[in-house]
Amino acid sequence: MRVRLIAPVFAMAVIAIPFDAIAGFKAFGELGDESSFYFFALAMGLYGINAAGATVAGDLGAPPGASFIWRTGAAIVAVTAISALWNATDISAARFHDRDGVVKLATSATVVIYGLALALLTRAVVPGRWYTCLILPICISAALCVGFGSLEALDRAGVSFPFYQTLNSFLHAGSDHSVQAWDGALNLRFVEGWDKRLRTVSFEPPSFGNFAGLAWPWLFAAVFMTRGIRKALHIALLLAFTVLIIGAQARTGWLLLATNVVAFGLLRFLFLPPDGRVPKSTALIAGLLLVAMIAEIVFYAASFDEIIRDTIVGTSVSDLSRLAYQVTSIRIFSANPILGVGLGQFAFNAASYMPDWGYISSEVKSSLAFTDAPWPNTYSLYTRLAAELGLIGLFGWLAIWIALMVSVRRAGLNYASSGRRVPVVAYPIIMSCADVLVTALTTDTFRTPMIWIVLGAGASFSARVRQIAGGVLQPSARRIPSQTYLAPSRG
Repeated sequence: MRVRLIAPVFAMAVIAIPFDAIAGFKAFGELGDESSFYFFALAMGLYGINAAGATVAGDLGAPPGASFIWRTGAAIVAVTAISALWNATDISAARFHDRDGVVKLATSATVVIYGLALALLTRAVVPGRWYTCLILPICISAALCVGFGSLEALDRAGVSFPFYQTLNSFLHAGSDHSVQAWDGALNLRFVEGWDKRLRTVSFEPPSFGNFAGLAWPWLFAAVFMTRGIRKALHIALLLAFTVLIIGAQARTGWLLLATNVVAFGLLRFLFLPPDGRVPKSTALIAGLLLVAMIAEIVFYAASFDEIIRDTIVGTSVSDLSRLAYQVTSIRIFSANPILGVGLGQFAFNAASYMPDWGYISSEVKSSLAFTDAPWPNTYSLYTRLAAELGLIGLFGWLAIWIALMVSVRRAGLNYASSGRRVPVVAYPIIMSCADVLVTALTTDTFRTPMIWIVLGAGASFSARVRQIAGGVLQPSARRIPSQTYLAPSRG
């Protein structure tokens, strides 16, 4: 009974991923309002009990893919620990908004460890159940977002249903109150209605955009994995969800949608053709793409002063806040380039490194002055990693996802080398890896479940294909037919 519960609980957790604004238990910190956290935690507990029982019984067979996750986790923990020890004196003395540096270090590390545990859970639950445990639940989440997003859009247009406001208040836990809790001022975003973007069931538009971009590859894959009426339904959902992403006006969603389209095109025609026959021009094109990326970075750096000037004189408070905190992160990184100031320590150093023009933003002033105001953040995982873990943390994070993409691509080509076609799931995994790298430009949190789900799915897929190619399977893996595990299609 306990074993059978793990998969459906995991599936319910995936459905709950975009619901990240329903009031939860504050004792769980930044994970408290993540509805998926409670389901994932239950699934982890059930799986842990089951794994312990299997170990006692002498059944040592385990799903493949754990080694990559364990190595990744060990590297992350090692870098975090070394950085913390290097900055131990400053962390122990840090105080900001009634919080201290040691506690923030612990809570931030807990979020990362939770993510790694989720990756291990994914690698154990999803393979063999790609459609039922991952793709179908994501489709259900997307359908719920489309449904509520439609109600939200109608309400903005003046057509409101009686139950909408009640449902909206429940889903967003009072985050749209007309008065800000920390200073008693009017919340102009909602009182004046100047933020026209849709957030659907998520906390705010960027949160929805982040989920939508990471979910889109799996909706796209569902079209290729199904037939008949189910295929038609998936096509309709994909189109509706794409329209929602575009209509929501969340820039993160737009950016990830473009990333997904470009990534699939590059994979389908250059790097991972379905028949496994890679064009000879691939290496040259890859080199040109790398040069173009480097040129773009150089151009951005060269024009950074102009970007700052344009943002300061502009009217967008959000853009000004984002740029101010990113410049602050760069300043912290410049002073601590190798190991940073320690995981979770950005806010404790923000005021000391904040540029004078940053205080023009009312959001920045509030976050630094009021205890109950939103916690200062970097708005970019790259600048956060640079500031908190230095070059080692920044390059390490990039290496994880690049290595995973290379591993999954190699596995897909190896599978196709025997005359079969590249497994469908290879494409959303690699597309999602690209999304993780791109979304780090606009979001700075480790708590996004889709990040760790992709890590577990990619590690498991690569390891399983290696086992199939080598003809060596663990006892538990033998019970899962390869065609089911790799999920080429469903009727």
